[in-house]
Amino acid sequence: MTDEEVLPRELPILVGAGDGEPEWLILADRPEGGQVRTREWRGDRWHAEGVEHQRPSHALLELLERAAAKGRRLNQELYRIRLWLTGGGAGTR
Repeated sequence: MTDEEVLPRELPILVGAGDGEPEWLILADRPEGGQVRTREWRGDRWHAEGVEHQRPSHALLELLERAAAKGRRLNQELYRIRLWLTGGGAGTR
Protein backbone atom coordinates (compact mmCIF):
# COMPACT_ATOMS: atom_id res chain seq x y z
CA MET A 1 0.00 0.00 0.00
CA THR A 2 1.13 3.52 -0.74
CA ASP A 3 0.99 6.46 1.65
CA GLU A 4 -1.90 7.81 -0.45
CA GLU A 5 -3.90 4.67 0.38
CA VAL A 6 -3.04 4.65 4.10
CA LEU A 7 -2.91 8.29 5.20
CA PRO A 8 -6.15 10.18 5.80
CA ARG A 9 -7.01 12.95 3.34
CA GLU A 10 -7.81 15.49 6.03
CA LEU A 11 -7.19 16.23 9.68
CA PRO A 12 -10.21 17.29 11.77
CA ILE A 13 -9.29 19.99 14.29
CA LEU A 14 -11.82 21.17 16.86
CA VAL A 15 -10.90 24.38 18.67
CA GLY A 16 -12.85 24.89 21.90
CA ALA A 17 -14.78 28.05 22.65
CA GLY A 18 -12.95 30.80 24.48
CA ASP A 19 -11.63 34.32 24.32
CA GLY A 20 -15.13 35.45 23.29
CA GLU A 21 -15.17 33.09 20.29
CA PRO A 22 -17.40 30.04 19.67
CA GLU A 23 -16.13 26.54 18.93
CA TRP A 24 -14.45 26.20 15.56
CA LEU A 25 -14.18 23.05 13.44
CA ILE A 26 -11.48 22.87 10.78
CA LEU A 27 -11.06 20.05 8.26
CA ALA A 28 -7.51 20.55 6.96
CA ASP A 29 -6.46 18.78 3.77
CA ARG A 30 -2.93 17.52 3.37
CA PRO A 31 -0.79 20.55 2.46
CA GLU A 32 0.66 20.89 -1.02
CA GLY A 33 3.39 23.34 -1.91
CA GLY A 34 3.23 25.05 1.49
CA GLN A 35 -0.52 25.74 1.14
CA VAL A 36 -3.38 24.06 2.98
CA ARG A 37 -7.03 23.97 1.95
CA THR A 38 -9.52 23.99 4.81
CA ARG A 39 -13.26 23.79 5.31
CA GLU A 40 -14.36 25.52 8.49
CA TRP A 41 -17.47 25.85 10.66
CA ARG A 42 -18.13 27.93 13.77
CA GLY A 43 -20.20 26.79 16.72
CA ASP A 44 -22.65 29.62 16.28
CA ARG A 45 -23.28 28.50 12.68
CA TRP A 46 -23.04 24.68 12.66
CA HIS A 47 -26.00 24.49 10.28
CA ALA A 48 -24.29 26.66 7.63
CA GLU A 49 -22.19 25.32 4.81
CA GLY A 50 -18.48 25.13 5.63
CA VAL A 51 -16.35 28.06 4.52
CA GLU A 52 -13.39 27.10 2.33
CA HIS A 53 -9.99 28.74 2.76
CA GLN A 54 -6.63 28.34 1.05
CA ARG A 55 -3.78 29.67 3.18
CA PRO A 56 -0.10 29.08 3.87
CA SER A 57 0.35 26.07 6.16
CA HIS A 58 2.49 28.11 8.56
CA ALA A 59 -0.31 30.71 8.90
CA LEU A 60 -2.82 28.07 10.03
CA LEU A 61 -0.29 26.61 12.45
CA GLU A 62 0.39 30.06 13.95
CA LEU A 63 -3.35 30.67 14.30
CA LEU A 64 -3.83 27.38 16.15
CA GLU A 65 -0.79 27.95 18.35
CA ARG A 66 -2.18 31.37 19.37
CA ALA A 67 -5.58 29.80 20.16
CA ALA A 68 -3.90 27.17 22.36
CA ALA A 69 -1.78 29.82 24.08
CA LYS A 70 -5.01 31.67 24.97
CA GLY A 71 -6.27 28.51 26.66
CA ARG A 72 -8.57 27.26 23.92
CA ARG A 73 -8.65 23.48 23.85
CA LEU A 74 -7.72 21.51 20.74
CA ASN A 75 -8.86 17.96 20.02
CA GLN A 76 -5.48 17.27 18.37
CA GLU A 77 -2.09 17.76 19.97
CA LEU A 78 -0.17 20.73 18.58
CA TYR A 79 2.67 18.34 17.80
CA ARG A 80 0.42 16.29 15.52
CA ILE A 81 -0.99 19.41 13.87
CA ARG A 82 2.55 20.70 13.29
CA LEU A 83 3.59 17.40 11.70
CA TRP A 84 0.48 17.40 9.50
CA LEU A 85 1.01 20.95 8.30
CA THR A 86 4.75 20.55 7.71
CA GLY A 87 4.42 17.12 6.09
CA GLY A 88 6.60 15.46 8.72
CA GLY A 89 6.66 11.78 9.49
CA ALA A 90 4.59 9.31 11.43
CA GLY A 91 2.53 11.92 13.24
CA THR A 92 0.50 12.37 10.07
CA ARG A 93 -0.81 8.83 10.11
